Amino acid sequence: MKHLTLLSASFVSAISVSVLAVPGASAEIVAGAAIPDRPTGNVQMIYNTNPALQCFHTARDGVDLKFGLEHCDIAMHDPMMNYRAQTVVNRGIIRYALGDSRGALNDFQNALEYNPAMGDAYLNQALVLVAEKRPAEALAAINQGIALGATNLQVAYYSRGEIEEDEGHFAQAYRDYKQALMIKPDYAAAQRQLERFKVVPKATATQ
Repeated sequence: MKHLTLLSASFVSAISVSVLAVPGASAEIVAGAAIPDRPTGNVQMIYNTNPALQCFHTARDGVDLKFGLEHCDIAMHDPMMNYRAQTVVNRGIIRYALGDSRGALNDFQNALEYNPAMGDAYLNQALVLVAEKRPAEALAAINQGIALGATNLQVAYYSRGEIEEDEGHFAQAYRDYKQALMIKPDYAAAQRQLERFKVVPKATATQ
């Protein structure tokens, strides 16, 4: 099964605003640790770079991962930051890229605590579970993501098709690959999968 790239969560940014010194911002991150995200006390944070936006760019582009991770943490400590669910998803993507699967799953779960209707958090959770060979849990997460209208539904259907095919459910897999291609007609991965199938008409019943 192909491991798919995780999907960054975008958000509307009012200002594209490097971060001034923030106490604790450079603290060492422990793999798999639950990072305290809510600020304590009254804190006013001043930026000349928007840390949530930098977190998103890092998750999307996959470069300067540790630098981006620091910005995610800084953003989450800002009491005025509104995009908490999206930022936690983006941090999870970065943590996964750094080899911290457990931390990534923690972040995706935390994102769902901020926004239980966030389909993209379920979908990213599923992609990590697929990579960890936990297909039953991945399938449940994908189904939740689909039900909630995840942004990249073509990836959801494609991933579900892979799980179904691995389990020998070829008809269901074919339908899901086809659905992925219907959603995104230039989706090359789904096209390649469909090309491997040969559709045989059902035998006509005889009298």
